[in-house]
Amino acid sequence: MATKDVKISFHTLIQHMWKQKQEDEEKEFPFYLIGDVLEYIGSFKEKDKKKKFYDLRDNKFCFIDFVNKTELNDVDVAYVGVFKSARSDFRPNLINKRTGNERTNPKERSEGDIEKTHFLVKISKINNEVYLFLEKNFMGISSTVFVNYITQFTGAYLNSIDQRRNFHILKTDIMMNNFLTEVERLTRTTLAEVYFDKQLLGSDALNFSNRTVSLKRDIMLTAKASPKESITEVGIDFWNKMQHKDSLISRVRVKGVDENNNSILLDTSLLCKQEFVSVDLDSETGEVNSTQLLSRLQKMAKDF
Repeated sequence: MATKDVKISFHTLIQHMWKQKQEDEEKEFPFYLIGDVLEYIGSFKEKDKKKKFYDLRDNKFCFIDFVNKTELNDVDVAYVGVFKSARSDFRPNLINKRTGNERTNPKERSEGDIEKTHFLVKISKINNEVYLFLEKNFMGISSTVFVNYITQFTGAYLNSIDQRRNFHILKTDIMMNNFLTEVERLTRTTLAEVYFDKQLLGSDALNFSNRTVSLKRDIMLTAKASPKESITEVGIDFWNKMQHKDSLISRVRVKGVDENNNSILLDTSLLCKQEFVSVDLDSETGEVNSTQLLSRLQKMAKDF
């Protein structure tokens, strides 16, 4: 049976609160509400499918066909699902590759070929993050479209419970390449986090109380850039310190923007994670096996 290596992109989803006053501090949280939003979308009956439609450019539209909730462990949950998208008002003739013969396309102008984009949303209370695992399908939907779609239905969900949206949803792209190389590519670094072993509190460096048994193993120190400033060098320093023998630093995370103003997350704990999964192709349609791909995503999410 034919197989295909499917590339997966990784992102975090963030809830960025709107300011009430100009001088208010910006606040961001993991977008935990997405679980309720996806369950709301999944509650639509088959006869109401069109209510899930979302219009894109060039006569294209998309919708979440189905979404299911699953437990990854005692704390973390995941929502796995499939987007379907299609382009209408496009009906060119068909040509046979073996014979070269052409014929009229039998589909109606309002019909389009279905493209599937598989996804998994992991809500991790352990890592205090909401992750998006998205199939990279050039003919399907992008992570930007995913966020726009969820934003629209977040508003609809909140309206259904007599609430109003007071935030917008952001995504951050998680890069998997060489950490130092990716940091140096950032045009601006806005945040750097360093995680170190709690035993540092009782060391000669800090000389804190040794009563740290009840603390988590790792303690986080956060450095934030001043407005319009960059702290790239701070992130590089954290990375270099981590490379030292017997270093108590266990993890470094850096957030910033690239030359295209895309939000980027770099995390040393995620380096070298698998970006491709191999799945079977349907012998009749050439489509990937959805059950197999979603199962691969779940395994990937458990190890993430």
